[in-house]
Amino acid sequence: MIGDKRSYPRTTKILPYEVRRLPEHECKDLHCHESRDAIVIGKSLPLPVKDEQLNLWLHMLNAKLDYLISLTSEKKPESSLYVAFELVNISGSGMSLITKEAFQTGDMLEIKMILQAYPAKILYLYGEVVRVSASSHTSPIHIVGLKFIGMTNDVRDEILKLELKKKQEKPAKRKKTL
Repeated sequence: MIGDKRSYPRTTKILPYEVRRLPEHECKDLHCHESRDAIVIGKSLPLPVKDEQLNLWLHMLNAKLDYLISLTSEKKPESSLYVAFELVNISGSGMSLITKEAFQTGDMLEIKMILQAYPAKILYLYGEVVRVSASSHTSPIHIVGLKFIGMTNDVRDEILKLELKKKQEKPAKRKKTL
């Protein structure tokens, strides 16, 4: 694309995350970082596969894993993070996400994004809202564009690995169809 000023490749993925508007007193000295908090990926699960037997097995395995993780977690349950899977478009410098909450340009947001469930790898991302658009006049859904604030090289590297994983998955899918 002519005139594309993006410094980093972008990828679109379905990832579990949670968004919070930061109060003004929390907006100083923000630094994106990685954490190893206890997590529970809550209320919604990825879309079911077509095979009903496989769905039953996956549901059973998920329940067992949740139980085992709860036994081995050193953290108290109240420090767990409950999130749902949603679509994001992310790069090393910013992201766009879908939200029901109406944010304003200039708002500072904290995004807790889970990259893997166990051992938990959670990214705490901070960004300034640079764009907001409604998906339609009748829908409560908003598409929010963020510019990352306080991005560290370690966190940026984790985000860039998402794009590499996506590129590695595509050739594997093609081989299976031949």
